[in-house]
Amino acid sequence: MILEIISATGLGTYLYRYVKKNKKTLRKARARKPKKERVIPFTGNARHQHLKEFSAGNLDKKNPQQKLTDRNMVVSMASLSLAIVGKLFYFPIGLLSLPGILYITHFAIMQAFKGLFKEKKLTVDFLSATMKVLLLINGYLVFASFSVFMFSLNRKLLSKITDNSKKNIIDVFKQQPSTVWVVHDSIEREIPFEELKAGDRVMVGAGSTIPVDGEIIEGSASVDQHILTGEFQPVEKTTGDDVFALTLVLSGKIYIHARETGQQTTAAQIAAILNNTISTKTDVQLWSREISDKSVLPTFAISAVSLPFIGPIGALGVLNSHFKYRASIASAIGVMNYLDMASHNGILVKDGHTFELLEKVDTVVFDKTGTLTEAQPRVEKIHLCGEYSEQEVLRYAAAAESKQSHPIAQAIIQQATEQHLELPEIEEAAYKLGYGLTVGIEGHIVRVGSVRFLEQEDIHISDDIRTAQTYCQEQGSPMIAVAIDDSAVGTIELAAAIRPGTKELIHELTHECGIESTYIISGDHDAPTRQLADELGINHYFAEVLPEQKAELIKQLQAEGKSVCYVGDGINDSIALQEADVSISIRGASTVATDAAQIVLMGKTLNQLPYLFGMGQQFNGHMKKVVATVVTPCVVSVGGSILFFNLGLIQSFIFPQIGLLAGIAVAMRPVLGHCKRGDKKRLAEK
Repeated sequence: MILEIISATGLGTYLYRYVKKNKKTLRKARARKPKKERVIPFTGNARHQHLKEFSAGNLDKKNPQQKLTDRNMVVSMASLSLAIVGKLFYFPIGLLSLPGILYITHFAIMQAFKGLFKEKKLTVDFLSATMKVLLLINGYLVFASFSVFMFSLNRKLLSKITDNSKKNIIDVFKQQPSTVWVVHDSIEREIPFEELKAGDRVMVGAGSTIPVDGEIIEGSASVDQHILTGEFQPVEKTTGDDVFALTLVLSGKIYIHARETGQQTTAAQIAAILNNTISTKTDVQLWSREISDKSVLPTFAISAVSLPFIGPIGALGVLNSHFKYRASIASAIGVMNYLDMASHNGILVKDGHTFELLEKVDTVVFDKTGTLTEAQPRVEKIHLCGEYSEQEVLRYAAAAESKQSHPIAQAIIQQATEQHLELPEIEEAAYKLGYGLTVGIEGHIVRVGSVRFLEQEDIHISDDIRTAQTYCQEQGSPMIAVAIDDSAVGTIELAAAIRPGTKELIHELTHECGIESTYIISGDHDAPTRQLADELGINHYFAEVLPEQKAELIKQLQAEGKSVCYVGDGINDSIALQEADVSISIRGASTVATDAAQIVLMGKTLNQLPYLFGMGQQFNGHMKKVVATVVTPCVVSVGGSILFFNLGLIQSFIFPQIGLLAGIAVAMRPVLGHCKRGDKKRLAEK
């Protein structure tokens, strides 16, 4: 009766035509040459497009793929409900589930043929599609509807992982400046970054990021280029000098003739190299899916061999006992739990597979400037050469810098604050900005800037200052000269400020997290790099390294058999980040670095690293338990189908569901433990 009704509905004709039609389509697709992958360079427009796609207004809007998975869930649930009602109460109601089953089945068939002809292998989708067709042909509507429900649930959960990652990444993408100042007809006006073009006259003041590559046509400034070069020492720039996009103006004000914008800039060219680097990290499947695919052919073989002995129903039970999407569902829940736990601890992990890679890491390589050290330096020493004391030199310098926001100014102001110095008021009429600052303070003319700036102001430079200048240059440390009236009275030597807790963190990584060796790679001078390595207990370092050499050094370490994690924050780190086995950046770093990194530390410190590596060490073992918990009842079900073939089909549905529920329970254990620890912590705080 059931077979007659199915035949009357045209199911057999529909399936035959569908398979025939898609087979021809797939053959044509194979015959066509694959299109070259489109590379999107790092440009203002590309960044704008990311923001547009993931903007706050769009986060609540579902894309077509999300809408499709939601619709399929509704259809599959409705079909399952109708099939169960029809089975229990009134048979014709069950027939209403057929359209929904056929609708979802056609997606399974599409996936099956994609794997068969494009990937040239039998995938779990092929087994799933075969089961759905066989169940329908034999009239098992409840089982068929349950099968399409599991198919839809698997797609929904995998889509949710991708969606959650996109929503987290939006916070990183928001860091790119959106507007710039240009001069047209002697009028300064603010325009969107995307409208900037070559030939524009761009104005950049202290504390602002240079948006273009070009030549200074007016003004002078001290520029921090470490994001490109890795060198901590700021560079003095004046008319005729070249400047580069994404470097920072520390002091001064410059007008730039824009030579390259957008994808033509040096920063964008580094990003283009990054985009063209072949990477397999982003398309690595969860290993549970790979296990599922590899077990498809053996399952078909067992079913075929046992067919003469246990009959069609028993053989069908063997096929249906395969764990199919259940391992993917349970592991997807496990991955989501780990991603959520990481995010709650201030860690953005873009790909669940990264947790698996973390366990293998035995070498951690740190970029120096901006990663191990703070963006803001600290005052190391004050060199005197006159009648003024250290406190007086610091007090006048801090007062002069009080209106500046760049890191060097803030370091001087912070040192004065820590010494509880009361800063005098600035006389506005005498405030001038150039290579350095000229201000009126308490009846004195105070000049703060480089030695070159004081020379231009006809200030005599003593031998003591020359000696201090030579020493600072050898150390690669910034130095600020201070003059009061017409005399140079001292210099302020600055040094990189180590991030708090970094030394303890390095010790924890090497003694508790299984990290065998640590390295520093820096574009800075040898002396400060060596000093930092000694202070932190890092035995290996590379100094004065060019950006392209960083990736080569990573390759060199990998060739020695090391699994490398690279931690960096600059554009000059992006290629090395892509080359490393695991890559980590810090929120607030260059957008190219945060795009390239697999992991972003959202707390802007390295303090989460031990927790992150701890998660990596637990992840693989935990996920294997999840998959084993799902697979074991399925293996038992295969044995039951062979020994008790009359119950084979029923148990082939019951046992795998027991495995799925048990697998989900195991997958939830870490997050439940995390919640309990959080509750205890909150109670302790109260």
